[in-house]
Amino acid sequence: MSSKHFDTAASGWDKKSRRVQLAEKISAAIATLPLNKDMDAMELGCGTGLVGISLAPSLRHLTTIDTSQGMLDVLKEKISQQQITNISPIYCDILTEEYSKKHDLIFSSMTLHHIQEINSLLHRFADLLNPGGYLALADLVTEDGSFHDKEAKGVYHPGFDPQELGKILSADGFTDIKSDIIHTISKPEGSKNSYPVFLLTARKK
Repeated sequence: MSSKHFDTAASGWDKKSRRVQLAEKISAAIATLPLNKDMDAMELGCGTGLVGISLAPSLRHLTTIDTSQGMLDVLKEKISQQQITNISPIYCDILTEEYSKKHDLIFSSMTLHHIQEINSLLHRFADLLNPGGYLALADLVTEDGSFHDKEAKGVYHPGFDPQELGKILSADGFTDIKSDIIHTISKPEGSKNSYPVFLLTARKK
């Protein structure tokens, strides 16, 4: 993933109401899973923590991972200000760096389209989940490429077909695979361009 853009954007990331609203929708949808205080979770592409901070109170511990130091710095400041004790931010690329901690829940929000090797990432998630652990992935349904600006870098996919992702997960031994449209983004606000966002959930055998 390209991190320079996100480092630059980090300080103003939470100022877009559309972005905050989306995070709230995703957090609420993930919260319908049977979360509990015995769960150790991981969020990939945590950004400034808009989703993770909302879910952390329902978990024992949350490891938040990103490849943008700028985003992690903003998250660390929030953790300090809010005196959160169960979130550990980590700078890491789990596809190229050593990471072996096992989790009971792995989730990501609007991160998949920034990952070139999706199959490799889904296999990695399977490796890092404990048996019976949950996976929750939120991203754009396949679109025409107009969601991101033409000069945007580090965008490898114009959304996804959640059914196709589900097939990959099924081959990796996941069960209870479900997907729902949980939100629709209008960009710019009020325009006729709408982009559905799905949440795909699955459980490792």
